[in-house]
This record gives sequence, C-alpha cells and structure tokens, in this order.
Amino acid sequence: MSALTFIQPTWPVNKRVFCASTTIDGGVSNGVFNSLNLGAHVGDDAFCVETNRQLLAYELKSHVPNIQPISWLHQTHSTNVLRVTEPTIAGAVHADAAFSQTPDLPCNVMTADCMALMMSNSDGTEVAAVHAGWKGLINGVIENTVAQFSSPHHDIHVWFAPSISQQHFEVGFDVADLFSQFPSALKASSVYNKVLLDLLAVASLKLDALGISKRYYSNICTYSATNLFSHRRATHQGLLTCGRMTNLILIKDLDN
Repeated sequence: MSALTFIQPTWPVNKRVFCASTTIDGGVSNGVFNSLNLGAHVGDDAFCVETNRQLLAYELKSHVPNIQPISWLHQTHSTNVLRVTEPTIAGAVHADAAFSQTPDLPCNVMTADCMALMMSNSDGTEVAAVHAGWKGLINGVIENTVAQFSSPHHDIHVWFAPSISQQHFEVGFDVADLFSQFPSALKASSVYNKVLLDLLAVASLKLDALGISKRYYSNICTYSATNLFSHRRATHQGLLTCGRMTNLILIKDLDN
C-alpha cells in the first residue's frame, strides 16, 4: 500500500489553519476505486471506505494531534451550509459546504472534478470548505458560505483545490445558458452541441462581486492528473463510477 499524500495550499493565513486535499494514494480500495476512495456513495465496498477514512484520520493526527472526527456530508449539489460545532454522524447532514469557528473540528467536502473552495480569515479563527459543481455554483453555495463569516470580506482568503479545467469540462447548451451572465467563462467546444465551461472563472467573478480578492490556486486539473479521481475522465473511459477525494480545513487548537 502506498503512502497517503496531501496537496496543500501556500497562503498567508495564520499557521493554526491546517488545509489539505487528498489524492488517490494510501488506501485499500481496488479496481476503479484504487486506492484512497473516501466516498461511501459510489459503489465501493463499505469496509474499504471505512478503512480508508480511518487511515486518513490516523494520518491527520500526525498533523493535528487533537483533531476531532470528520463530519462527512451527504452532498447533493445544494447550497446548504453546515455550521460545524461538534462532529456529526457520517452522511446525516445534507449540505455542500461546512463552516466552523471551533478548534480541531474539520470542515470537509468530497470531490472528483467539482471545485472545492477552502476559506479562512487571516487570523485563522473561522474557516469553511465549499463543494461547488455547476449547480451549487450557479445557485449560490459560495455566497451562502461567505455569509457565515463574521470577518470582513476583504479579510477572507480562498484556496482553490484541484478541480476539472475548462478544456475538459464540456456542458450542453442548457447548462451554458444558465451561465450566460458570465460570457468570459464560456468557450465553444470542438464537440457538436457542447460548450466548455470554466468553473474557476465563474467562481472568481462571484468572489469579485463579494469583494474577496485574496485568492490562491492549486492549478491542478483533476481530469489530467493521474493521482486524482476524475468522474469525467472515468466516464470517457467507459466506467460507471470512480472514487472521491476529500478537501478539508480546520483550526488547530495551539493551546493544547
């Protein structure tokens, strides 16, 4: 079994903030879920998923000794935001973003192409994780999450975790029409009846409107990176499903 690995931001927030995205490495799942699949809803063996989650928890303890259990969300491309004040039962809460001001409580969202926006104020006293596919993006999941912060918008930092790039994200005209107010994020595709949608560009324009300018990008495309899960890539390979990574952020309690 390979070692569990993280992708992490380089950003000027307080050192008490821990933020990381997982890769496919370090788990026990097989086949299309090879190997660190953390999604319990994609058809993987339940024992393997739980083992993977325990392996992740063990690795996280080496970075955050007092970390509390992860509150695994039931994600439905909604605009619901969970305010995390204590661990929740896995899958019990239907939400696509999580916000917390409580030390050692992770906020996390799973992805396999969709955007994950990780947010923190400069002092590291409030953080959030946002799952933004095109549905949540157009319906306001970013705006709903930012509304949870008490910090002024100019003090909010946003890191874009790995997600699918525009060149690989083809959508139909029905979806493209929903984003007509963001023409710079749309580009003609070489595929008939398809348009290339730039999720990051739309999110950046929405953050502009909110007065949030402190933004940082992983610049990693999930479709192109072989060490990341990609639902779109799996579909193009004729597969019915694939695994999920997680993207998490928390406030470390430096007093303990």
